[in-house]
Amino acid sequence: MAKIKCIDVSEHQGVIFWEKVKASDIDYALLRAGYGRSSSQIDKCFERNYKNAKKAGVKVGVYWYSYADSVEDAKREAEACLEVLKGKTLDLPVFYDMEEGFQTAYGKSTLTTMAKMFCETIRAGGFTPGVYANLTWFENYLDYNSLKKLYPVWLAQYHTEAQLDCDIWQYSSEGAVPGVSGYVDMNIIYNEKMMKEGETMTGFEIAGVQALLRQAYAQGIVKTFVKPIDNKKGKLTTAAILEAKAALGDKNPDSQITLEFISNLEHLVNVRREENFAKARGDVNKDGKVNIKDATALQKQIADKE
Repeated sequence: MAKIKCIDVSEHQGVIFWEKVKASDIDYALLRAGYGRSSSQIDKCFERNYKNAKKAGVKVGVYWYSYADSVEDAKREAEACLEVLKGKTLDLPVFYDMEEGFQTAYGKSTLTTMAKMFCETIRAGGFTPGVYANLTWFENYLDYNSLKKLYPVWLAQYHTEAQLDCDIWQYSSEGAVPGVSGYVDMNIIYNEKMMKEGETMTGFEIAGVQALLRQAYAQGIVKTFVKPIDNKKGKLTTAAILEAKAALGDKNPDSQITLEFISNLEHLVNVRREENFAKARGDVNKDGKVNIKDATALQKQIADKE
């Protein structure tokens, strides 16, 4: 089992010198993206931490702190989180941080449903979701067994060992890491599989995207023809992805493939196909345009038949 060191940080750590963090043998970090139901509640240091951690070569995931008071509110929190993450690529999941005392009054069933609502909304947004809580919460206020089957679990327990099976164990809040002022939370990542959020496309899935990009080419959405369909994200596939993103109004300059991208591109292909079909039916004289000349040509065809 892997035991990889990871820190988690927020605006409370202030300015972090990520080059020093990386040099201290810390390769992973979980960043607080924000809290609550509005994207305006973005963590004040998130953008800087994301940019500088990536630049230093530290791989990142995020967490979103919950104040939700209903299942619907949990969905709004997930939507706010997705807004903050727009255009970002992650190497670890998006964790839902549940620990507010007032929430315990809602009971295990409701709190578990809230966690699932957040997670499934995040998943629909193209990211891998997970759940963060302490041992007391997982034992008393969340259906741990149900959640563990569906999502990565990040356990907070300051003990000599983790007493629940977990993917990440937060074992201390008093770590000392070069580049971070004051104490910082320390974690151990056990599950290597979830450390590939940014590389989740399998060969089969890439082939599916390549086939979709060919359809986009046929409908005039992209100019690059992907050849061959080879399960590899090569130059042609990357170029076509970027062209498709531009057609979708996505200004993100990278070639990251997400579920949202696939869904939006598929919708655009279908819309464009219908438009092109309608245009073809109306282009009676086959000059590539639909105008008054087609009406004249249609009248002539009808007159000839009569």
